[in-house]
Amino acid sequence: MKFLFAIVVFAVFSFGTIVSQEKQGPFIAFDRELHEFGKISVDSVPDGKLSFTIYNQGNQPLVLANVRACCGTRVNEYTKQPIAPADSGFVEVQFRVVPRPHTIRRTITIQSNAANRQTAILRILGEVVEETGDLTLQD
Repeated sequence: MKFLFAIVVFAVFSFGTIVSQEKQGPFIAFDRELHEFGKISVDSVPDGKLSFTIYNQGNQPLVLANVRACCGTRVNEYTKQPIAPADSGFVEVQFRVVPRPHTIRRTITIQSNAANRQTAILRILGEVVEETGDLTLQD
């Protein structure tokens, strides 16, 4: 009986240690990793400004070390101070959208001290089209 009790106690403490180690350090998460505009009429091209929210789901401060965007996209602002556990930050970007048919494919790369992934890529997709028929503009 004592042996069984010792095994149960050992298993509970071992499992508790494994669970507590899973979220050690900062953990990065986003409100979305893909912003899909869908089809946009050339007559209603958006201004190209977007903001992504960043969450720290870990137990230590999250530091965004390097935030950069691909061609035709500019990082206007981002949270530069450490993001406390259970708190959030942001990345604001602006990208060029011309009023002619073309595909929108942009990426923002975020490097941080996150334990779950040190490099994250946010994506912006869409298509500017001529026809004004059945369009699926999403926000």
